[in-house]
Amino acid sequence: MITRDSIKRAAKNPGLVQSFSGVRAKFGQGPEIPDDLEALALAYGFCYAKNVLQGRQEAEILIGRDPRPTGESLAEALARGFLAGAAVQNCRLKIVNLDIITTPLIETAVRTLQPAGGVMITASHNPLTDNGFKFITGYSKPGDSDKQDAPPGALLSASRMGKIVSDVRELIESPEEFISAVERIDDGSFAHAFGNGEDHERRIKAERAYLDAIGEDWGIKPHCLKPLVFGPVVLDPNGGAACGIGARVLEHFGVRAIEVNAELGYPEHGIDTDNIDPASGKHMLIRTARAALRNGARFGIAFDYDADRGNMVLPGLDESAIIPPQKVATTNIALALTHRETLGEKRGKLAVVISDSTSGASAEVARMFGAEVFIVETGEINVVTKMHQLRAEGYDVPIGVEGANGGSIFGASTCRDGLQTAICAALADENPELADHWQKVLCRNNNSAGTCELRRLPDIVAAVPTYFNRVFRFEGPDISHSEIKSRMEEHFKHGIWQKISNKFDSYEFEDYEGTSRVKSRTGDESGGWRVAFYSKAGKSFIFARGSRTEAGIWRVIIDTPDASVGDALVEAGKAIYEAATKESGC
Repeated sequence: MITRDSIKRAAKNPGLVQSFSGVRAKFGQGPEIPDDLEALALAYGFCYAKNVLQGRQEAEILIGRDPRPTGESLAEALARGFLAGAAVQNCRLKIVNLDIITTPLIETAVRTLQPAGGVMITASHNPLTDNGFKFITGYSKPGDSDKQDAPPGALLSASRMGKIVSDVRELIESPEEFISAVERIDDGSFAHAFGNGEDHERRIKAERAYLDAIGEDWGIKPHCLKPLVFGPVVLDPNGGAACGIGARVLEHFGVRAIEVNAELGYPEHGIDTDNIDPASGKHMLIRTARAALRNGARFGIAFDYDADRGNMVLPGLDESAIIPPQKVATTNIALALTHRETLGEKRGKLAVVISDSTSGASAEVARMFGAEVFIVETGEINVVTKMHQLRAEGYDVPIGVEGANGGSIFGASTCRDGLQTAICAALADENPELADHWQKVLCRNNNSAGTCELRRLPDIVAAVPTYFNRVFRFEGPDISHSEIKSRMEEHFKHGIWQKISNKFDSYEFEDYEGTSRVKSRTGDESGGWRVAFYSKAGKSFIFARGSRTEAGIWRVIIDTPDASVGDALVEAGKAIYEAATKESGC
């Protein structure tokens, strides 16, 4: 039974993260979920439905999930919340259950089926005991005059998700309407609306649209009997949502796929593949590189649990085969823009969107193609929203990069997509025209790599500019983001700058909120903070930000085109953060 106390307990959960990136918490081993977190999911479903169903007489909301053991229970809780929210809006609601699905696929399903909204239940790269949900922008009802600030099928924009979070907080203080509406949802009406298992017909329609969208972006017609002329490629879905579907998608585009660790719901290693395996003490991706070598594959891709991230490796036996996430992102930009130029189509002024935690190497490559680079606050929806806004202004925006994980958003997609990273790499590995054109771009930019002959993917990756880039993860104290950032600036100005000023010409503080750079921070103090350095070698930065998906975690990133100053910036970055997070301050 849902009570005022159960909702309040959930809101005070120390592991709870609520942000524009979604809601996450520790839901346990499953299959059942704790009563307080069930109440919270019901509350979020209720507030989201009230928001998107307002003024509608009938509507649909899509639900998809990754294979986590708590996913089904969480789906049912959200569905009941949707129905309760629909009831107070006098809206007849049908819930389309897409069951286990990848994030890129459910976002395509929204654009294809045109529902009022949707939700993806996942905790992405977090451990299996975590779970959460990300709400998706649906289609406005006929007659609505307001324009969406994010395209249909994308995550809710920061402002819209902020409204949902605010509504839930208000509900917690006055939950009477909510509790009454939930209690009126009987088992019969729930079963009628939610259905019994996956809606196969809608799922198939979404999958076909996904194939068509990828094919249009890359100029390849998908076909189930297409000769497998590319690859082979090793796919490591690690028991996640990409099991089966990843290989099928690649084979539609002529890429031979070899799956490993592909038993749905049974991961063979840690979910966060960009990490160290505690059992062996070695990088998680080494196993994928060895599988690629063992199977004679051109490269390998390891996915997180909802398959929006794809970490890429070359065949090999040790860490030298692992392509760092920022290198993957920079390679994706090089190949996506090379592909666009080889098509020879003029679609407007060229632009690339990157987040404030993305390596400057990505911006450098984008500018090699004459692209204007726009920087936004870290967060997938910020990149997607900016891409959407620029297209409305007449720009051609073939790709965006989400952040430190190197996640790339290709073409008309509204999220990162590890499968498109695989397709991008497979095309480059087998298409001499792309390699030749990338070499011409390097030559016209006086890059020394342009003197080398590029034949296959390893050569192409090696020719991509590489910056000194290091990411450090810290457990943050119970100090506000605003206070930590203010302390960092003070410590930098009065302590650190004097120690490193001989290495740079000047510096400036940079703050990004949403899709723009701001002169000073506003109420959203959880955005990224950077201090940028200028020298003849180019632009360097120290970046710091509290995670929106992992409670109490901060990341500090060092990025510079000049490796000779890298160690000094690492020391400076660590010193700034450590001084700022001491209880006594600077």
